Amino acid sequence: MRRIAAIIGTAVLTFTAVQPTAFAGPVGSGWQEHKPAWNIQIQSRGEITSYPSSTTSASGPGGSYLRSGGVQTFRLFNNGSNRVEARIQDNYRTGQRQFEGELKVTAGTDDESAMQIFGNDGDGATTLMIRSYAKNGGTLRGGGKDLVSNIYGKWVRINVTHNATATGGSYSIFINGKLVHTNNGPKGDHYFKYGVYGTLKTASAEHQWRNVHFYRK
Repeated sequence: MRRIAAIIGTAVLTFTAVQPTAFAGPVGSGWQEHKPAWNIQIQSRGEITSYPSSTTSASGPGGSYLRSGGVQTFRLFNNGSNRVEARIQDNYRTGQRQFEGELKVTAGTDDESAMQIFGNDGDGATTLMIRSYAKNGGTLRGGGKDLVSNIYGKWVRINVTHNATATGGSYSIFINGKLVHTNNGPKGDHYFKYGVYGTLKTASAEHQWRNVHFYRK
């Protein structure tokens, strides 16, 4: 059972005992689930090693991936690696896509990407990156604003919708079904990624994902 403890500022949520137990489906109507191919990427010293989706365990010089009991664990444990991510093989420039998943951030993780919409013709990087920070008991930040706090060790349901157009488009972020941010986005060759990504600034960093689903219309 979900309970919102407080609304902070314009839309920043602080949770107590937020524990989703099963995926709730897409936000909005007209979405159809699809199951694109994907692979695991571990980047070390500028080189990416890819592993097939059948992989249950993999490691690099400073990062590891484990899938067990329906939970995917992405971990960085030294600066030998800066990326352990699932790369979704569904590239698009136009159309509507939705990402859904439940994220748990391990305490101590700071300034690491948990999920992104890749693609930006302006700089070749991302349209959106949702990152976890250590402040306020664990905080997710995306689109230039704090989205939710007090999340360390708790499952948080995240839905991201993206309406990509030839001139740009827009995206929206939902936390446990509640809209917390909408913004315009750049045009580009887009796809989803999720896991843990960033230069390690702490002893270790860990993101866990479960109930990940993809939709389009």
